[in-house]
Amino acid sequence: MNGETETETDLTFSWDGLALAGTLHLPDAKGPHPAVLMMQGSGVADRDSGGYFVPIRETILGMGIATFSFDKPGCGASTGDWRHYALEGRAAQAMTAVEFLRSQPSVDEMRVGIWGQSQGGWLAQMLASRLPDLAFAIANSGPSIDIAAQNLYGCSHTLRAQGFDDDDIEQALVFMSDLHTAAFNAMSYEEVETTLLVEARKQPWYGYVTIKDAEDWAEGCVFATDAYQPREAMARIECPFLAIYGGRDVLVPAWQGVEESGIALDKAPTTDATVVVFPNGDHRIRDGSTGNFVDGYLDLLGDWMAKRAFIENS
Repeated sequence: MNGETETETDLTFSWDGLALAGTLHLPDAKGPHPAVLMMQGSGVADRDSGGYFVPIRETILGMGIATFSFDKPGCGASTGDWRHYALEGRAAQAMTAVEFLRSQPSVDEMRVGIWGQSQGGWLAQMLASRLPDLAFAIANSGPSIDIAAQNLYGCSHTLRAQGFDDDDIEQALVFMSDLHTAAFNAMSYEEVETTLLVEARKQPWYGYVTIKDAEDWAEGCVFATDAYQPREAMARIECPFLAIYGGRDVLVPAWQGVEESGIALDKAPTTDATVVVFPNGDHRIRDGSTGNFVDGYLDLLGDWMAKRAFIENS
């Protein structure tokens, strides 16, 4: 607890037999407070997303808005295994977390919003399309393309940035496509190991996608059958929505995302939609040369969020 700026309270909520543990951070002001649920990207992630959330959270708290984030299943103090859940599972967890956050006495239930990074950006799109009474939703590097397309884009552009040539990249993309087909068809780990992984592990590009065991493969199979379509979801959004992209992102086609998000949001019921690209920002909207957030990013987050939390929904 930091008595000068905020109060921290560890909280646990239940979802589908799991105990999901997180922390509610309150600003140093009289409540009840507007609040935001912060959602991590892919992979192993605790409630601080390995420290990535900390400066973002400090900015949000500085605007008088509370934050809540929780450890993914099997991470930190949460039970379960994050690898068992694709986007629909994560969205269900997040929707339960929103209701849990609204139930806290220190939170104004009418002024709860969401913010998500990367895969969490997909979740922000999903929840915003399903919860019209959100105070706001922010998708940070949330792809406008589906899971399979994002996997191929990320593979191609990451390998190119690492100096691999066209032949290596083409081999890796064929491997990725074969993996997706195998996962969609629920091929067993043993069969995938024999037909695809043994040879792929000999290739210099294999480090981009590593499948260590049957649990890793099971996660891939869950995601392969997830039919989420981002543009369809964004076209249904009713709440205030902000999409942010980094122009130097190698995992998400940022400029394509700007165009496609804009078109989808123009069709949506919401009358408050903003799409922003920071040309020098990477996947986490940071400057690759310094590791710091690009100029203006944190200011945009705080100002945009506070306007919706305190003015338009007051």
